[in-house]
Amino acid sequence: MSKWYVSYRAGAGTVMSLAKSKDEAISIACVLLDRKINVQEIGSLLGIRDPDDIIDSVEIRKLHAMRIHAG
Repeated sequence: MSKWYVSYRAGAGTVMSLAKSKDEAISIACVLLDRKINVQEIGSLLGIRDPDDIIDSVEIRKLHAMRIHAG
């Protein structure tokens, strides 16, 4: 199982939280967005990075909106 990160702004810096899976990383990002924290991206930590392994802030907000409407 690959490791994933969620990067977000904290004060003047950027912080990374680690997750065990892509789904867990998306869940973490959604919780951060619920708290009005500026999430930057989600990505895979291991192996060669494929551009599809990076989820940018725009896509994260779309996923967050879909979860709100589905919930």
